[in-house]
Amino acid sequence: MSRQTPALDRWIEPLHSAAWPFLSKSRTEELRRLEAALCVALDTAGQEGPSERLLAVRRAMAPLSPSPLGERSVLAATLALAGFVCGWYDLDLRDTVGPGHGRMILRHGSPALRESWARRLTAGALVGIAATERHGGSRLTEITARLMPDAQGWRLTGEKCWVSRLNEAAAFVVFAKDPNGRIQAAVVPADAPGVTRYPETPSGLAGWAWGTLQLHDVHLSGGDVLVMPDGDGERIFREHFAAFRPQVAAIALGAAAGVHTRVLSALQARTGIGLLPRLRDTALVTLGRTQADIQTALLGAVTAARLTAQGSPHADVWARATKVHGVETAYRAVQDLAPLIGAGGFRADSPVGKAKADLGGLLYADGIHDALLRSVGRTLMNAD
Repeated sequence: MSRQTPALDRWIEPLHSAAWPFLSKSRTEELRRLEAALCVALDTAGQEGPSERLLAVRRAMAPLSPSPLGERSVLAATLALAGFVCGWYDLDLRDTVGPGHGRMILRHGSPALRESWARRLTAGALVGIAATERHGGSRLTEITARLMPDAQGWRLTGEKCWVSRLNEAAAFVVFAKDPNGRIQAAVVPADAPGVTRYPETPSGLAGWAWGTLQLHDVHLSGGDVLVMPDGDGERIFREHFAAFRPQVAAIALGAAAGVHTRVLSALQARTGIGLLPRLRDTALVTLGRTQADIQTALLGAVTAARLTAQGSPHADVWARATKVHGVETAYRAVQDLAPLIGAGGFRADSPVGKAKADLGGLLYADGIHDALLRSVGRTLMNAD
């Protein structure tokens, strides 16, 4: 008997034939194998510490990432759904499959850099992103980190804050300004001389280390700077996040779907043994509304992922709006569902309480949502 795949069976399979005909049977089976393998990896990973456990799971799962063969929009949709599956088990598993921020290296690095990182990412290495500074958000035009040329290549100096995967990343894509004021994206090895990491304790998303990255006179070769034809690091950033934001939305919605499934199962068990004679109508309404909210937001996230892969002119607006909508939908759903199982859902070791704290962190990661929505509105106002 094959292992159960509750995230896929409960949430993705019903939409397969009706809403996602592009998702072939082979892709669906690929997702099913991925979820089954994830369950095994979670069962066999050690308990040394949160990040060690997550790294062990990533190393086991990275070679099983969805096949890159075939239409790019189908791969993008499959990766979003793979993220949803990982989020169903734990939002900290968001780096389990796919290249993550390493995608920037694979798309814009030199041939040698791409080849090297393709092998490392497949083996489970992580790449972090370092864009945010003390002024807040990811306003690249205001960054102060400097990339200066020297006889051997470049020297990088500056400080980045709120950096996730701080201790676990093998390298960071760091955004800085060159002497001409242009934004550049450079790949900085985590163990390079001049790199110092200062972890801080977050209130959510605590599986990976998080904190400040200081860069003092870090030497880089010319090949460590990413290149986009007719563009600069700002375009690399925007292009990457147009693809990354729908993935974040899908992962967040997976976490909310996992809470929904666990709350529903708990309520079914309690009514089944008579501990609860019946559910109040308000509880039934909450179950129904959150089911609809999660499912429809997931449709939007997958659509946004496909638009980006297709190079649609609408992709960036959809990515920004979908990220906000997906994360906020997931957070509201968990807030509404948690009281249905009582005080047990608020224990420190409860997956429901953890999901709520983690989703709260995503409300701030990648910028305050009002700023993202304001940028969407500005784009719409300036559209022809």
